[in-house]
Amino acid sequence: MSTEGLLSGDLAFRNCTDTLSLVQVTDTHLTGTEKGQLLGMYTERSARAVIDAVLADEKADCFLVTGDIAADGQPTAYRQLETLLGDAVPSLWLPGNHDDISSQKDQYASHMKRRLRAQHWDVVMLETQVEGEVGGVLSANELEALKCAVDDARAANKALLIATHHPLRSLESAWLDEQSVKNASDALDIIKPMANQVALISGHVHQESDEVVNGVRMMTTPSTCVQFAPRSQNFALDEKDPGYRRLVLYPNARIETQVIRISDEENRPLLTSSGYH
Repeated sequence: MSTEGLLSGDLAFRNCTDTLSLVQVTDTHLTGTEKGQLLGMYTERSARAVIDAVLADEKADCFLVTGDIAADGQPTAYRQLETLLGDAVPSLWLPGNHDDISSQKDQYASHMKRRLRAQHWDVVMLETQVEGEVGGVLSANELEALKCAVDDARAANKALLIATHHPLRSLESAWLDEQSVKNASDALDIIKPMANQVALISGHVHQESDEVVNGVRMMTTPSTCVQFAPRSQNFALDEKDPGYRRLVLYPNARIETQVIRISDEENRPLLTSSGYH
């Protein structure tokens, strides 16, 4: 599942409003069909419920989709996501360890931008996918992209939001912590000069978290389908509902954020599941 050269270019917001409103949607695990399931849960139905709630209730400037769009690299999953999102709000996408979008990168180039640029904030999208592995790494190319984003943000006196699929920190969950970004310390060294003006959002772990690590605020966001139990030593599911993260970015690096969950009692996972591939 190679993603060589997947991300490039900018999405620029030309307006001069002080705030930037973003919505993070992650880990949709779509199959390209309405009948696709993950651990007993219909993933299109749950993703549709979450995205429809965003479109009805939020005034978002952009969706940030942070990986595992497909359940297992199905080519039709990406068209399925594009249809669910519609065209009223732009969206930027990252690949996750379940994705294989490189052969279609030209078709979805408008979603595969490296950066979003606004008046007071930049957003940089970083790939952590490693072909054939569940865990993540930031390649030399991705670390260089991060360095350029940090340098540009500092020069323009902007704050920086970093988006990844795999998290760059421990979540005190043994089986998931084995899958975090192996060279996270390299990224943190690059971020260090502006740590108090940087925040990071990630997917992959199917749960909500919000912690400050080495001076950097790091957040993870629920999946639009099944949820993983926090602080579990082995694979375990959580009863919590699917959801998304709302982020409002203000001048002076201030962030307001909230996780919104969407309930559907007729579309629930099998909580006794022991794992998946």
